[in-house]
Amino acid sequence: MESHDKQFKSMMLKQIEELQESCRTLRMTDVKVQEKQQFSKLANTCNVSSSRRATQPHGKGPRRGENSQHPLVFKTTERHSGPADKSSDHPAARHGHQAPQGVRDPRNAHPRNVQKKRGETKTRARSTGPRSWQLQGQRKPENVTVKDRIRQRDQSEPCRSTPKFYGSQPNLYAFARESNEANEGQRPRGRQPFSKGKERYNTEQCREGDRHEQETLDSQKLKQLAAKDPPDIVMNLAAPKSCLKEFLDQTSVENNLIASFLKVLVMAFSCKSNRRSLHYVLELIKNSMFLENILPRFFMNAQMEVSREVHVENSENLGNALMLLHQVLTVYPASAFLVVSILATLVQSTSNYLQSVGFPISEASEKSLQKLHQMIALLQERKQQGNLQSDTYTYFVSPNGDDFRQISIYPTHDDIYLINKPFIRPNIIKEVYPDTATYLDIQFRLYREDFVRPLRDGISKLLSCDQKDLKRQKIDDIRIYFNVCILGPLCTHSGVFYRVQFDKKFLKHVQWETSQRLLYGSFLCLSKDNFETMLFATVAYRNVQDLANGIVMLSFTESSRLAFVDVKPRDTFLMVESTAYFEAYYHVLEGIKEINDDDMPFQKYLVQCQTNVGKPKYLTNAYQNYTLEPLLNGQGNETLMKSDRSNWHHRLLQENNFNILDFATWPAKERLKLDKSQMAALQTALTKELAIIQGPPGTGKTFLGLNVVRVLLANTHIWHSFTGSSILVVCYTNHALDQFLEGIYSFLKTGLVRVGGRSSSAIIAGFSLKELRKKKDFRRNLPKYISSAYTELINERKEIQKNTELLAVALEASMKGILHLRYLSGHIELKHLRSLQMGPENNPLEQHDITEWLRLTSGSELEYNFSSSDTLDEDMWETASSVSEGDVGKLMEEREDDDEVIQVMVEADLMEAERIIDDDDLQNQLQKAQTQQVAMEEQFLAIRTEENAAPNKSQAENQDDGDWQFTSAEKRRMWNMAKKQLQLTDVMPENEAERIVDIWNLSLHNRWRLYRLWLSKYQAETKHALWKCELKYQRIVDRLKELKNQEEILLLRQSKVIGMTTTGAAKYRNLLHDIKPRIVIVEEAAEILEAHIITSLTSACQHLILIGDHQQLHPSATVYELARNFNLEVSLFERLVIMEMPFVRLDYQHRMRPEIAKLITPHIYDKLENTVSVTLYENIKGVSTNLYFVEHKETEDKIKEGKSYQNLHEAHFVKSLCMYFIQQDYKPWQITVLTTYSGQLFCLRKIMPRRIFNGICVCVVDKYQGEENDIVILSLVRSNKQGRVGFLRIPNRVCVALSRAKKGFYCIGNMHLLAKQVPLWANIVGMLRENGNIGTSLRLCCQNHPRTNTLVSCSTDFAKVPMGGCLVPCDFRLRCNHLCTLPCHPFDPLHKEYQCRMPCQQLCDLGHQCPKLCWEDCNKCLVKVDKVIPKCGHCQQVPCFMPPECFCCQEPCNKTLACDHMCLRACGDSCTWKCPKRIQLVQVCGHKQTIQCFQRREAENCPCSRPCGTCCPHRKCPLRCGEPCQPCQEPCAWVCPHAWCTRLCHEPCNRGPCDLPCGQTLDCGHPCIGLCGEPCPSKCRICHKEEVTEIFFGGEDQPDTRFLQLQDCQHIFAVKEFDQLMQQLEANNSPASKLHLCPKCSTPIQNSLRYGDIIKSALAEIESLKAKIL
Repeated sequence: MESHDKQFKSMMLKQIEELQESCRTLRMTDVKVQEKQQFSKLANTCNVSSSRRATQPHGKGPRRGENSQHPLVFKTTERHSGPADKSSDHPAARHGHQAPQGVRDPRNAHPRNVQKKRGETKTRARSTGPRSWQLQGQRKPENVTVKDRIRQRDQSEPCRSTPKFYGSQPNLYAFARESNEANEGQRPRGRQPFSKGKERYNTEQCREGDRHEQETLDSQKLKQLAAKDPPDIVMNLAAPKSCLKEFLDQTSVENNLIASFLKVLVMAFSCKSNRRSLHYVLELIKNSMFLENILPRFFMNAQMEVSREVHVENSENLGNALMLLHQVLTVYPASAFLVVSILATLVQSTSNYLQSVGFPISEASEKSLQKLHQMIALLQERKQQGNLQSDTYTYFVSPNGDDFRQISIYPTHDDIYLINKPFIRPNIIKEVYPDTATYLDIQFRLYREDFVRPLRDGISKLLSCDQKDLKRQKIDDIRIYFNVCILGPLCTHSGVFYRVQFDKKFLKHVQWETSQRLLYGSFLCLSKDNFETMLFATVAYRNVQDLANGIVMLSFTESSRLAFVDVKPRDTFLMVESTAYFEAYYHVLEGIKEINDDDMPFQKYLVQCQTNVGKPKYLTNAYQNYTLEPLLNGQGNETLMKSDRSNWHHRLLQENNFNILDFATWPAKERLKLDKSQMAALQTALTKELAIIQGPPGTGKTFLGLNVVRVLLANTHIWHSFTGSSILVVCYTNHALDQFLEGIYSFLKTGLVRVGGRSSSAIIAGFSLKELRKKKDFRRNLPKYISSAYTELINERKEIQKNTELLAVALEASMKGILHLRYLSGHIELKHLRSLQMGPENNPLEQHDITEWLRLTSGSELEYNFSSSDTLDEDMWETASSVSEGDVGKLMEEREDDDEVIQVMVEADLMEAERIIDDDDLQNQLQKAQTQQVAMEEQFLAIRTEENAAPNKSQAENQDDGDWQFTSAEKRRMWNMAKKQLQLTDVMPENEAERIVDIWNLSLHNRWRLYRLWLSKYQAETKHALWKCELKYQRIVDRLKELKNQEEILLLRQSKVIGMTTTGAAKYRNLLHDIKPRIVIVEEAAEILEAHIITSLTSACQHLILIGDHQQLHPSATVYELARNFNLEVSLFERLVIMEMPFVRLDYQHRMRPEIAKLITPHIYDKLENTVSVTLYENIKGVSTNLYFVEHKETEDKIKEGKSYQNLHEAHFVKSLCMYFIQQDYKPWQITVLTTYSGQLFCLRKIMPRRIFNGICVCVVDKYQGEENDIVILSLVRSNKQGRVGFLRIPNRVCVALSRAKKGFYCIGNMHLLAKQVPLWANIVGMLRENGNIGTSLRLCCQNHPRTNTLVSCSTDFAKVPMGGCLVPCDFRLRCNHLCTLPCHPFDPLHKEYQCRMPCQQLCDLGHQCPKLCWEDCNKCLVKVDKVIPKCGHCQQVPCFMPPECFCCQEPCNKTLACDHMCLRACGDSCTWKCPKRIQLVQVCGHKQTIQCFQRREAENCPCSRPCGTCCPHRKCPLRCGEPCQPCQEPCAWVCPHAWCTRLCHEPCNRGPCDLPCGQTLDCGHPCIGLCGEPCPSKCRICHKEEVTEIFFGGEDQPDTRFLQLQDCQHIFAVKEFDQLMQQLEANNSPASKLHLCPKCSTPIQNSLRYGDIIKSALAEIESLKAKIL
């Protein structure tokens, strides 16, 4: 029996080995095919000759875009790339390794003018190409050692310190490192990473590691992992020191460890968060020996077991293994297909074996196995079609559109073109839902349609527009941006963002500071093919200055980032912006998708609408020990003595431990300080698992909610789970959330956490997750796996960020100008590169640049080349735009948007503040990244095409060399030409390029076509490498976000109360699933869409409390039709009330005085009682009534197609009324101005200056719900002959508008129109007329003269009360005995702040009157009088208050300085020690310099900065005068037939002067008048007799006189007399450091062969002085 088992086991092991060998063979085949394709591509771009290239094999690469033919099957998703992806195909990923094609070492990129033999050049060309084994797609021979490669290199190419430029190209990453080292002022020291010492160290380290057994996962560690939550399991496995890699790389593992490991993985698969880290774990498993070796052996061993217990375990293990295979194949369908296919066969055989022995696998496992086979069959089909090429696609999306979970959140082609009418159903509000699936389906489709429809309608109108009139038309649903280009990525801690440029010439009049365009989170759709294909993005960061320049920062979606591989650098898009806030839509829709039909909480109430609400589950057994101590604490405690307080507290505790479900045992409402309705609401909130509390205006909803939280916190022991749980508070806006949390902070100082958003509260800001993570105690107690993972991922992120930024700069630079040749050389044929460098003369000694080849080097060439007939036409010189400035202005006048006209800065800021959920400091990150890219960009460009850009380094050097001596017009013309050429798409085909031999013979048109061919190759390779780096960076960032989420989970588990907005709750829903809050409190629940609330709930929720008022504001929907006809605006709160779900309404209002409360009772609320406190308010000062409606019939003004309205009559009246109340001594913060239209809001802000009205709250009604103030002024705006009232018809908005005031409420509007059109307003107006609270004029009452009343009906009437009183003069006697000159004013009755405007009557000691006003302080008398200064005796005009000895005499100083110049200061000042007199200084070199006198000593010792004048017959010194000249090494030029100098040019000559006449004949035919060996004078004794014989020395008129012409100034002198002059100068001991001067013009003589020794001696002395100065 045993021998049979051994034989069977050996047979199975052999089978496993065969399967493994088969798997490896298949994998190696695919790898070889890929390598062959890759090396074939490499060979096509290598710098080898065309004849050799023609013989190379060309492999077919994967065809991009094929998957787009199946939109219902394929859904692009981003997959994680694990360690296997660390080696990229592009040079950017191999930091420090040999750079492949297109990226090479910059040290080899500088051409040298070194002449090489033709054979050597050919050898060099051969050596730069790929090896033979590379071209054949084979692996590198292992037997080739380093020495062999060196020997081969030495034989094929001599070692050269100055290698030729052909085919070389710099390594961009090495280039960036060198730049960074230069910027930091540091250079790397010690051994480099790939030095021999490093290799030896790594080898020794590996050997040392082999001696010790590597640590791995054991049973104890797996048991510890199994006890953790799924998110913790995933993060522990993905941590660097998790030992997972060591476990997976083992050759053999015990079966029990494998089973435990599979169980742990199954638990990890249930994690809804940390998906990126889970993908990383699956990547490790896929690339390890676990799937190839361990798991097959595990399955084989299962078929050899005979124990029943083991069979049961194996049946379970098989199900776990199936889940693993499902996950691996789903995430990595292409790379894991082969191994999973083989394992599926083993699983099937193991399942058959277990079934044969009577232990079949479970039904769920059987279905899972069948599904796995179906997935493999589908992938096999795709593989045969050639579509199974990448892991970045999901192939298992069901094409069935009935399941809403399969619908894309983003708009699709079908959505935009509306092939089928969208399937949406109304929200059911009066009946129960059939089931949970229908409920979720309706919510998802309605909410998605609300997001998609504006975009669809806008694009439909856009596509139906005439293209000529497109830029003149206005489309309400979208905003359009033209000529959009994706510039490049920027790496931030939040991910990869992209700088996108749009055409700003149609948006010049947009006020970006106040505009609602391109707000944070706005959804954008980009297309270049009429929206057949689309890229989606959101605004990631909004910078006003960038927007004004046409730049916006976008964050693209995952699918769009994957599609970037097909986007070319020069592609331009049409971009449309939806007004919808996509962030809220996305997270809510994604949250609805993730809700399981069976796990959704409160289904019996939300779906089935059962009215019998039970108690929370946590009260099942623990309701006896409930306490209300927080509400009773302090009742009479203040009157007790200290000795009695402890006994009182003990009785209080005994009294409060009661049965909370028995209302009869509750304390009386008086003891709890609650009214009857508040008591009922509190009981409902604490005892019902779904509590609905309606709070009309002023009834204390927030007060009740805070009391509920206080009681729940006091009973934490009842509802708190053993794993920890918190109370989740959800609000609609950040402002409401801050207010509620501030109330909680009053009784909870610790354990409070605010998640997401930017808090405007200084108190609550300290409880944000960002601030709490900074605390040392928290950082110190973090698990080790989190800190170690952080370290590894941050380092990896930094490395990838450097690569990404460098590639982005390289790509963007290629579109901004002409690249340096060294970057393009890898994409240029070798013969073309050689031809380009050697120039049109084919001279190997010369080196020519690409700018010269493109004729961009000099103005003359530019004019000459472009005037020829074979160049481009005149269109080349035109700019890209054909629209003139005048046309643009006209377009802008027609295209000005309504939201720009409104210019409400606060509204735009509030919208953006509500949208921002994360609190990362993006601004600093983006500025740092942009600064680094700008610094690196200079290295790539030879010429910039941007007209306003500063010249880069190479351009500056060319300008210094004289190659860029252009006029401004020529520069602009050249820039426009180059820019236009770079934008063209006419690229020379490669077959045409191969036929070209001499590229200098091409016309300029074809030269640019060829350049664009090289550029396209360069851009394609760089773009592909950049795309890979971007994906890697985003994966690292996603994993870091998951680590950050783990930290946040640790914080949230320790908290007691968590605050979130609804959008934040949807975004962080995975965190909520991990935290499992049992209690959720929703504030202003009636204002929140139902979809927002259900995504805030988790399956662990046992208690939901909804607080709100459905009779105030409704939820806001984007599409009006969906809101009204499909009930989208009906909140969950209102729907449950309509379905007669039990709810409690608060009946006592604590805000409005009774007459104001009557505006909404009974017109809106049938019953609303007033508390005593509201009857005690004082009357509003200065008016006859506390409530008044001013009616008028002044018409409104429409703003841009009826989008908004304004009413100037009402605006000016409101402004004057605000000023009047301020004059009544009310503080600005006590006044609020409300309006129903944002157009009126802007109008008010324009006419109300900040210096006067600062502090007054001016707001639209919709943004003021939940707020209150002492005085409220309401502007209703609407007034027209058509009878349109707009929003004023909606009772909910009317309710909010009429219920914000506490003490005084004043409204202005066309009440006749409203009463006629709206029944609600008719009832309100009727009540107002009965009580006398409405009329055409408001009666003002003077506080100082009560009998004086003033009626005001418009703003001009307030002139009757200029200071808030009346026109009676004040005449109050002031302390200065003057009378108050103001008219009657109620403010400052004692005139403590009044400033008397009368002239001051105070006199100084000399009788001068104070020139200031009475209220101003009298300072020192400044009247000037004559006084004698004692120090000098001068008489001066001195201020009256100043003693003469303290005055500084202003007479000119008569003293002489040490330099003999007069002092230029005043007499009373100390003489200057720096004389400012300007003098002329003659330097040692003879140059004159005008300086100030005190600079003489410094200037004498400072090197001269003028160009050096030293010259010789061979050259002129190119250095500055003060720099040491380089001695000329040429042979001396003083040669004649009689004598010659044998020394070098700079050395003293070893011959004497020749005095024989010159025997040459001049051009005029007469004999030369000079000497032998000297340059012939340009004058003739016969032709220029008067000039030559002019007497200077005395012997010029003699017929035998010989002449000498100085080469420096061209003056002619008689030789004999000039020799005597030079000898006399030398004999007089003239300074040796000065050159002798021409007697006529004083020009230094420094270029004369006859007097060379004298000149050289003087120059040598000058050089020695230069050395001393330097």
